[in-house]
Amino acid sequence: MVSLIKTFFSKYFDFSGRTSRKDFWLTWLCLILLGIVIGVVTMILPVLLFISWVYGLIILIPSLAIGARRLRDAGFSPLWLLLLLTGIGGLILIILWIFPKK
Repeated sequence: MVSLIKTFFSKYFDFSGRTSRKDFWLTWLCLILLGIVIGVVTMILPVLLFISWVYGLIILIPSLAIGARRLRDAGFSPLWLLLLLTGIGGLILIILWIFPKK
């Protein structure tokens, strides 16, 4: 788990290359669990609400990078990430991220 997060942050601006399905989904699982922990802390102590905003900003760019690498590994163009600008784009991207390696 720790190695996945280290890899996630070590490739902060790396939009090239590929990421396997396993690494992609396990990294997202770790990020979601960490987000839940931060959410619980901010519910208990609302004065620390800024922590959730900082967390979101910190993972924004590497999340786009790992998404682009996963799309490339599945045989799609990273430009598909532009679908995130639409309302339904996230669901379409989840489907594309599920595809096996090409």
